Amino acid sequence: MLTRFHFLSRAIALACGGWIAATPRLETKAALARAAWQQTLAADSFRERVFELRYPSRFLEEGADAPLIRVVEAGIDAPDAEAFLAGLTAALLPDYAQRLAAFLAQTDELDDGPTVRIIRQALTDVREQAGALDPGDRPGSHTESWVSGLRHGLETLEPPAGVPFRLAAQPARDDAYFPSSFYWPDAIVPGYPYGEGVALQVRSAVSHLNEVWAVDTAGAILHGLAPELGWEWIRDAGRWTYDEARHMLMGKRRLEAWGLPPERIPLGGYIYEACAGQDPLYRLGMLGYFETKNIGRKRERAAAFHAMGDTTSETDMEFDWADETLHAEYGRRWLKDLLTHRGEDPESWPAVLERCEQLVAARVARASDEERACIVEVAGALVADATARAG
Repeated sequence: MLTRFHFLSRAIALACGGWIAATPRLETKAALARAAWQQTLAADSFRERVFELRYPSRFLEEGADAPLIRVVEAGIDAPDAEAFLAGLTAALLPDYAQRLAAFLAQTDELDDGPTVRIIRQALTDVREQAGALDPGDRPGSHTESWVSGLRHGLETLEPPAGVPFRLAAQPARDDAYFPSSFYWPDAIVPGYPYGEGVALQVRSAVSHLNEVWAVDTAGAILHGLAPELGWEWIRDAGRWTYDEARHMLMGKRRLEAWGLPPERIPLGGYIYEACAGQDPLYRLGMLGYFETKNIGRKRERAAAFHAMGDTTSETDMEFDWADETLHAEYGRRWLKDLLTHRGEDPESWPAVLERCEQLVAARVARASDEERACIVEVAGALVADATARAG
């Protein structure tokens, strides 16, 4: 049963990661990222507990549970993001919660105390996920049909006929915000200053909010590279995805606390867009490089916020810095492992990063004069608004 739970959590984690980019609402992206992380934690705990109980064996196999696992894996093949969320919260997660609760009711805590603790936490998380991800009303007939198909599949162990999952080439964006691929002028306007004082506070918060591209990317590679890199990758990528969602919400929280209206805040994703149609290798390179290349500046900015008395921005930046040092190691390790797995020289990873820079440069080069003028106007108005509110 613990092996079964491992594979069910694994399937749910990968599905949550894969659908992040196609999900528009920021809070839902964050909830998917959190669910993916929690499911990888549960799956890892189940895995290690099985190894304890079967010591010295370090092998898991699906066995007789393969039909059930195929049904849960089919949950990713929903017709759209809304149907995926409905299928997850109305079929897959409730079924999983029922299985976990049944295990607790049957086991002996004295005999199997370590497992009981793992199951209790997993059950708490699954119930939380079902609430956080519930899309509410499901008016679409295709959505209801998908939910019914999953429920039927869980009963009959026959996977529903879905639409083979494909990663979103263009990221979905929350329409509460101002849509702009380039979320600040300094990306496409040479010489545009990063800013000081209030401008630095706003720029930093907008940058954190726009780590939405990193959430999308981390989820994409969590799912996309799992077949090649295996379990340890899934475990690390689950954490990576959750961390990027935390950073995104840091910016959202600060901007909301200053009272800045979301419709005036730019929300983009040009780095994610730059990878459209590319091998997931380059998405890994993007996340491992562009998210970590300015690690040293984060400590400087934290110090600047401290001097300004902005303890919230300071604390967010300190934790961001700590996370990114871990992510830099993830990037180096897994890029080398992926190259090795593909029969290439692991030390050729700098060439991957060079290609990533070329892809982003090409996307930046496609920026129009209209886009440049627009984002300069939007950023200037946002800083002016924040300055007036601060005064």
